Amino acid sequence: MPTHSNSEAPITEFLLIGGKRVDGSSRIEVRNPARPDELVGTIVRGTPEHVDRAVAAAKAAPPAWAALSFTQRADVLRKALSRLEADIDRRAAVFVRENGKPLAQARGELASVPRRQQTALDYAPQFDAERKYAAANGRTFVFSRPYGVVVSIVPWNSPDVLAFTQIVAALLAGNCVVLKPPESCPLTLIHSVRLFADELPAGAINVVTGLPAEIGDALTTHPDVGKIGFTGSIPSARHIMANAAQSIKGITLELGGNDPAIVLDDADLDPPTLNRMLNATFMMSGQVCMAIKRIYVPAKRSDEFLDKFGKAVDSLVVGDGLEPSVTLGPVHTRNALARANSLVEDAARRGANVRPLGKVDSEATYSKGHFMRPTVVTDITDDAPLMTEEQFCPAIPVTTYESLDEAITRANTTPFGLSGSVWGRDADRAIDVARKIEAGQVWVNTHGVLAINHLAPYGGVKQSGIGRKSGIEGIREYVQSQTITTFENG
Repeated sequence: MPTHSNSEAPITEFLLIGGKRVDGSSRIEVRNPARPDELVGTIVRGTPEHVDRAVAAAKAAPPAWAALSFTQRADVLRKALSRLEADIDRRAAVFVRENGKPLAQARGELASVPRRQQTALDYAPQFDAERKYAAANGRTFVFSRPYGVVVSIVPWNSPDVLAFTQIVAALLAGNCVVLKPPESCPLTLIHSVRLFADELPAGAINVVTGLPAEIGDALTTHPDVGKIGFTGSIPSARHIMANAAQSIKGITLELGGNDPAIVLDDADLDPPTLNRMLNATFMMSGQVCMAIKRIYVPAKRSDEFLDKFGKAVDSLVVGDGLEPSVTLGPVHTRNALARANSLVEDAARRGANVRPLGKVDSEATYSKGHFMRPTVVTDITDDAPLMTEEQFCPAIPVTTYESLDEAITRANTTPFGLSGSVWGRDADRAIDVARKIEAGQVWVNTHGVLAINHLAPYGGVKQSGIGRKSGIEGIREYVQSQTITTFENG
């Protein structure tokens, strides 16, 4: 029996500027993609004036915050992060209702935020360590300085994880932050930031919600903003880069992916391996930048792979993420669902074989929400949009290859370069293939969100991004080196 109840009162969230909640003259509705008639809450429809106030608050806060050492800031941030360990169950339930992902995924994602960010704070002593070099007539020192005000813009699919990856690195570096949450999934993130901000100086982190068309340019052209961290689409990134160029701001971009998975001829196709591949492909209904988007299989193992992989996909249960049996939630918006269906229909018109799989938890809910069954598409040409574009939906094209060189060439023939994976029993051979994949990170016998090592840098090449997150490189994105050289021995 369904356990979902939409009797919860809608949530009202506000801007956070200079440590105070701020309302506006109009609001944006946040609706449940599984039940579009359900109003989950509302947020302020921010204006450029709100942006000005938030940037001013952030600009006023840095002198005291930046004066602390990295280690001192890390101590404050640890205490702030510990506050995110509370109230996870309630926040997770709201997250499911505004985002769509299953409850277990939502809970796990929120619980991971403080754990992941602790690793960033552990690098603080390295930045405090003195860097000194001999000079011809004196000494040379290298210091790390903050940019000042950092703007962080994050998407709806994993807003807490993505936002805190940016803002913790920025704050640790001595910056202050203006965060723009995604307007379609902002509620949980705003709540999390309020918990976090209670331990920080007023103005260290500020939140402005609103529509990108109305506040995006104000955020990305503001003369007092020194750095922009953005996760999202390539078209949006092009616009942000053009805006940043007006005053030569720093930028870090994590953008879309069309991640290939190359199955080698010696690959294990046992249940654990297939389960890792299934998660990497269909987690969040495929709405993950680093999800597997194309699978290349040796022609001689195609029938075996499709049989085993198809059975694994068929085990997925589609429905409202608050229902215990559901493993695959909705596509996030009506427009995204329409695009997903058009990609699959286009592939079918081109002669591809389209196999909708999985089970539907509730036909009544399915018929009203933004749902799509997990779909395996075979006999597809390389020029089909489902192969060339980032589909961001639970439809996966599977194609065959005759030679490994052919597979590598086809995998690399794309403007994307975020992630990829290679699947084979001989790990050294698979690593050799992985090094030939044009991507910022490549996994062997695993892939995606659950496979990330947060001690290592993460980011894309080609049109999938600029800069890196995580690891010590992720903190370096938010500092500028200052070199001081003396003349003392002349």
